[in-house]
Amino acid sequence: MQKTLMLITTALVLMAGVLAAQSDADYQGWMKGIAASNGAMGKAIEAKDGTLAAAEAQKLVGFFKQVQAYWQAKGAADAVGFAQKAGAGADAVAKSASAGNFDQAAADAKGIGPNCGGCHMAHRERTDAGFKIK
Repeated sequence: MQKTLMLITTALVLMAGVLAAQSDADYQGWMKGIAASNGAMGKAIEAKDGTLAAAEAQKLVGFFKQVQAYWQAKGAADAVGFAQKAGAGADAVAKSASAGNFDQAAADAKGIGPNCGGCHMAHRERTDAGFKIK
C-alpha cells in the first residue's frame, strides 16, 4: 500500500512539473501575442481602422485573461492586478475604436503599457539567454 501511494505521489509531482513547464511555455506565447496585437492595434488606431483596432484589442483582452489566470494560479496578486487593468484598457480601446472615437482609443491604449511594464519589473528577470519568469 505504501509503495502504491509513493508511486502515485511521484507521478503527481512529475505531472505538476510538466504542467508548470507547459504553462511557462504558454505564457511566453501569450507575451509574444500581446506584443504583436498591441503593435497592430496601435497601427490600426493611427490608420483610423476601427474594425481592425477593435479586433486586435479584443485579442489583447483574451491574452490578458489568460495571463491573469496564470498569475492567479501562482498566487501573485500584483500581477493579477496588472493583467486585469491591462485587459480593461484593451476592452476600452475596443469600445472606443468600434465607435470611431480614435482619440479616445489612443488615450485608452496608452493605459495598457504601464501595466505591462509594472508586471515586467516585478516578475521578469533578464538572463544571458533572454528573460525568465520570477
